[in-house]
Amino acid sequence: MRICFVTSSYPKSESDGSARFVRSMAEALSDLGHEVHVVLPYRSDLQLWQDRVQMYPFRYVWPDRLAIMGYADAMTSDRSLRGGAYALAPGFAMAEAYRVLRLHARFNYDIIHAHWVIPNGTVAAWVAGRIGRPLVISLHGSDVFFAQKRMALRAAARWTFARAASVTACSPVLYKGALALRAKAATLHLIPYGADPIAFAPTVERRTAARRALGLEPHQLLVLFVGRLVEKKGTAYLLRALPAVLQAVPGVVCAIAGDGPERQPLEACANRLNIESHVRFLGGVAWSELPGLLAAADIFVAPSIYDSQGNVDGLPNTILEAMAAGCAVVASDVAGIGLAIDDNVHGLLVPEKDPVALAAAITRLAADHDLRRRLGEQARARVERELNWHAMAEKISAIYATSHR
Repeated sequence: MRICFVTSSYPKSESDGSARFVRSMAEALSDLGHEVHVVLPYRSDLQLWQDRVQMYPFRYVWPDRLAIMGYADAMTSDRSLRGGAYALAPGFAMAEAYRVLRLHARFNYDIIHAHWVIPNGTVAAWVAGRIGRPLVISLHGSDVFFAQKRMALRAAARWTFARAASVTACSPVLYKGALALRAKAATLHLIPYGADPIAFAPTVERRTAARRALGLEPHQLLVLFVGRLVEKKGTAYLLRALPAVLQAVPGVVCAIAGDGPERQPLEACANRLNIESHVRFLGGVAWSELPGLLAAADIFVAPSIYDSQGNVDGLPNTILEAMAAGCAVVASDVAGIGLAIDDNVHGLLVPEKDPVALAAAITRLAADHDLRRRLGEQARARVERELNWHAMAEKISAIYATSHR
């Protein structure tokens, strides 16, 4: 089939890890024989690579410095929308719709597949109705959150869901949120994300090189967090857990890989807790460096939370990538994380916003090498068996076939 992805976020370069799941899904579908085109907002720093997937940017505002739609730039710490987003939304929608219509006239798409119900799903619903093609929507997180909070967005989401042939959600929270926004249960599919077990395969060489680059001694344990530094990632709770961990395991080093609006407060928090010598803020890490960083880690921590506005991750892809790397995982038992990790089988699950429980789980893994190895091996085996992009693409492809009838 010929598929048109309509998205507001996508990796801007080969090394960019942002919205990598959209690219991974597109490439996995291409590997199954589908022709996938991606319509996405233009950015001056967007690099095009036309290999398995064709990219078609659209411009919606001039000058380029005003282009804040997509790529998480329209949000403030994932808690609220920037005021400029509302002003840009009509022009964005018209430019996106026009681009898809022009491409359809040229390529004759079989399926329109929108990522995020707002804004892309609404635009794609109008286009799909106009050209008589089925609409598939994939939900990834903040779109459902914002739609439930704002009356106008709620109305747009309901209108969009009513016109969707199929809707996929990567977590039960998003699934239930879609139902609350009147998506039809018959159209909904709960499908977790995947990871690439080949790209993240752990090797001794990869681990040695990455630990040397970090300046770690062979005996030092590395606790790793990877993600955008926004409130819902729960990074502050990891920092608050570290003093207790350091009492039990004095040599632990915690690496925080990622950047965002919360970085400065987090650095201040580490200073207040007198743990700054054990915490390394690595800043944004290129996606190509992530397999090495995960190989270097002994424990991966994903302390996700419902933030102060009620927003939460669907299923952080970094968890799946850590599992693919055979890394022992400690994660909050929220949203879709339980779809990937069975407690004490593929990792350890703890309550959200509980630094005491978080510290206990990290300390337990730090003290038990065999447990770390067992959890890491079983986590990687699960990714190889079911939580990979090929398996996800097979499910999406089956949805396409049903929607296209």
